[in-house]
Amino acid sequence: MKLSLTGVTLGVAIASGLVIASSQSAEAASVKATVTADNFYGLFYGNEDGSILNFVGRNETGGSGSPGRYNWSLPETWDFEVNNNDYLYLVTWDDASVAEAWIGEFEVGGEKLLSTAEDWEYIFNEDNPFTRAGNPVPEADELGTAISTGGWQDGTTVGKNGIRPWNTIAGIDSDADWLQTAERGADMYTIFRTKVSLAETAGVADVPEPASMLGLLAVGAIAAGGALKQKAAA
Repeated sequence: MKLSLTGVTLGVAIASGLVIASSQSAEAASVKATVTADNFYGLFYGNEDGSILNFVGRNETGGSGSPGRYNWSLPETWDFEVNNNDYLYLVTWDDASVAEAWIGEFEVGGEKLLSTAEDWEYIFNEDNPFTRAGNPVPEADELGTAISTGGWQDGTTVGKNGIRPWNTIAGIDSDADWLQTAERGADMYTIFRTKVSLAETAGVADVPEPASMLGLLAVGAIAAGGALKQKAAA
């Protein structure tokens, strides 16, 4: 009997340890983002339907760089943690006169993700933030409403890092593309999103939910205890 209880206790202890480890491994991924835009952007991460969005940061609000001559002259770099099942979102808009573009490089869990038409999709939304007081980044609830309606399209490539008039942006891979934003003169802005979750981007395998894992391992632990009991009786 003692061996039987020991087997169950050991099995549950092992199960608990595995649940904790699995929960931790599925919990977060590190992201380093290096981004710039002509003219403006706001960086977010969140779930697929846009009901949960987290703001990371933006570039300067004025017509010139800070530092740099133009908004796009020098990129910003952001380091943050995300959930593995999150997506990256980049909101971009122009100065209400000329259609522009953005470019970026992202390190996700040790894997590189670039701004390319193959990896990003977009939708348009009305009311260019540049025409609003203070040139603000759109709020999460506004973005979520637009995201939930769907209608995503593949990104449109303008050219590789190094193309004129932007030339080479330091700190961003030469294979990254400038992706075009909303049409010239339109009172609109563009919401870009990674086509897959960051877990898929970083090659992280799906991990069962902790509750499901606990149930499966508890059954295994009881079976292990029964095996010990039978062996001891023999």
